Amino acid sequence: MIGNLLKQLWKALGVFIRYRLSRLFGRQRQQPPGSRPDTNPTSIPEALPTVGLDPPYRKTIAWRTDRNDVVASGTVSNPIYQLWRGMPQGHKWTHYFETYQAVFGSRQNTPMRILEIGVLQGASLRLWKSYFHHSNTSLVGVDIKPECARFDAPSDGIHVRIGSQADSEFLARVVDEFGPFDLIIDDGSHHSTHMIKSFNCLYAAGLKDDGIYFVEDLHANYWLPWRDSTNSFLDFCKDLLELLHAHYWKTPLSAWSAELQSGSSLALEVPEITTMIKEIRFFDSMVAIYKTRRLHAPRYIVA
Repeated sequence: MIGNLLKQLWKALGVFIRYRLSRLFGRQRQQPPGSRPDTNPTSIPEALPTVGLDPPYRKTIAWRTDRNDVVASGTVSNPIYQLWRGMPQGHKWTHYFETYQAVFGSRQNTPMRILEIGVLQGASLRLWKSYFHHSNTSLVGVDIKPECARFDAPSDGIHVRIGSQADSEFLARVVDEFGPFDLIIDDGSHHSTHMIKSFNCLYAAGLKDDGIYFVEDLHANYWLPWRDSTNSFLDFCKDLLELLHAHYWKTPLSAWSAELQSGSSLALEVPEITTMIKEIRFFDSMVAIYKTRRLHAPRYIVA
């Protein structure tokens, strides 16, 4: 036990040192992993990013959690919340259900192939099987714990495979067996390294070109030991947002203007990921990345 504790402390120290080095020589925007501003309220204005906000926006205020005995009317009527209340062995934040409905609602009645990373007690698998109720919908859950295999129910369209979300070979086998998927939900270990690894393994080959890559519980990226990398998954998503616009920052305005005047096409060199993202939607503790295949870069048109 002492050995495991020392191992965790050594790992945390390494993350903190890498963070400090990155502050000196690289990325400037992230906060120290595992920082706890709530233990020192006077540090909040200095610790939080301000991104050029005027003082009225930066002032700190008291903000209470929802009352435990009152559920917002919008949540009570939410169909996913209604299903979830009947699921044993599950827990979620109250604000998730509105986001689920906003992201998943348009696909509820269509046949879906869904991969969920993280099985735990099987509650989410049961939830999504009930919500995405088309008869041809299939769900695949992956988890590192062998006991999760008991939720495997092929006759009900639920499949469980045991392995790590950080194991690229394991994920490739899951994709070969069941994919590509319409929806991938990462509700797994919540370690930032695992989130980034899974995205890199699954987005290109494991997700359909009109699919959604959905990651939840991103608040864990602000806490140790889940924040186990210098850059969190949110930092990673901010970089994806920049890469979504790579054709602009890699091509000067003069080239776009010349294209407009000549009517010719530009041959742009961009990372392939630039052509594979339709949009990125950020929510409290969640992000939805919509995949596409942009065959052509946008161009000016003259009315």
